[in-house]
Amino acid sequence: MNRTVPQKQLPKLLVVDDSADIRDSLCQYLIRSGLDAVAAASADEARAELRAEQISLIILDLMMPGEDGLSFCRALMSGAGGARVPVIMLTALHSDANKIRGLDLGADDYVTKPFNPRELLSRIHAVLRRGSLARPGPATERRRFAGILHDPQAQVVHLPDGAEVGLTSGENRLLEALLDHPGGVLSRDDIARLISRKGGTTTMRAADNCIFRLRRKLGDNARAPRILLTDWGGGYRIVDDVRPDL
Repeated sequence: MNRTVPQKQLPKLLVVDDSADIRDSLCQYLIRSGLDAVAAASADEARAELRAEQISLIILDLMMPGEDGLSFCRALMSGAGGARVPVIMLTALHSDANKIRGLDLGADDYVTKPFNPRELLSRIHAVLRRGSLARPGPATERRRFAGILHDPQAQVVHLPDGAEVGLTSGENRLLEALLDHPGGVLSRDDIARLISRKGGTTTMRAADNCIFRLRRKLGDNARAPRILLTDWGGGYRIVDDVRPDL
């Protein structure tokens, strides 16, 4: 008997930008990249989409006629629009003051125009990943990569030679996040957030040290890594041969 396998619902993104060229081309790129996306040309249209759709993340232009992105973001963070939705600010303004204003209001990230779509996609995945990590419940999916088995519930990796190596909570969260998006870049800032204790802060140096320790535990050569790779744009990624342990 044939059984229909339920399709996993894709994260739906809302692109809010008064430029039709930007919002339409960005929506098309996101859909080609395996996400779902809808567009809005103004804050009012964005509110209508939020009422009609279950939005996972908003890409919000800062400079819009009428109600600008900062005002709309302020309303979102106040709870006026319902449940909290992550926000990535998108703007042509490069000043640190505007970046700080957006982040102080509660925006999750900030990208300046012109932007590299692949970089924006990586940041989108990072914000979505942080949201999933914030949800309660331990990770349970065991996965294999580069001949290694990761058991996130037990917080261990099983190496190809049969050795079992324990992970700290931060290392376990970091490895889980890297395996969620094989080949995708995790920035040092993302890593710092992942390994920090609740309510605390972590330095970039601590993030790099966590990468160093995780490489050592995976049996990876820090001088010529083949598993946990350095992205010279400022982050790290894991090999892309990740698969579930069946």
